[in-house]
Amino acid sequence: MCVKRLNLLTHITLERVFKRACTSRLQHIAVLYFFLFAFPVFAQLPSESPDGPDAVKIYLTEAQALEKAFPKADTLWSEVWTPTPQARNRIQRRLGWRLEEKSFTIHQGRKNGNHLGYAVITEQIGLYKPITFIVKTNPEARAEAVWIMVYRESRGGQIRRQRFLRQYQNKTARNPIRLNRDIIGITGATLSVRALNAGVKRILTVLEAGYLQKDTE
Repeated sequence: MCVKRLNLLTHITLERVFKRACTSRLQHIAVLYFFLFAFPVFAQLPSESPDGPDAVKIYLTEAQALEKAFPKADTLWSEVWTPTPQARNRIQRRLGWRLEEKSFTIHQGRKNGNHLGYAVITEQIGLYKPITFIVKTNPEARAEAVWIMVYRESRGGQIRRQRFLRQYQNKTARNPIRLNRDIIGITGATLSVRALNAGVKRILTVLEAGYLQKDTE
């Protein structure tokens, strides 16, 4: 009986030692792989944007962007809207991430008494620097157009092309607005596409789940 128990304890001990050795070996292999293959790739990425002021491209001023958004309007006005805690929570639940802005400037237009919808100028970080753009929607917060106003990096500027931006037309906050789902990406501009997707999704959600419900709170 004592011999059997000793053999069992020896087996268990050896099994534990073997498992620890395997785990340690796998950890060593993982660390070695990182330093041999992954680390050199990350080390090549600069900690700051390599682009200087020359990379900044201004395509639209605020006045020009609003003219494109409301070309037929006979009346334009703007409202600075600060979400209530309830609205902020509702927007964040719909988005799935935290809303950083404390307030939003909502531009609106009217022609012959007819409401022409909303336009919001916003920014979203691309690779290193913010992309400034405007989102125009109809009165129900359905996207009608998106225009890039300022692009600040040397790569990814292809997102300003209308053949790409047209993909946002008719999108609502309930659409995924995600790369390879309902938005086709651009080679060499993946991060810029993802940034713009997040920015458009954010503004549509702010309008639909927040601003349009402000009178019911």
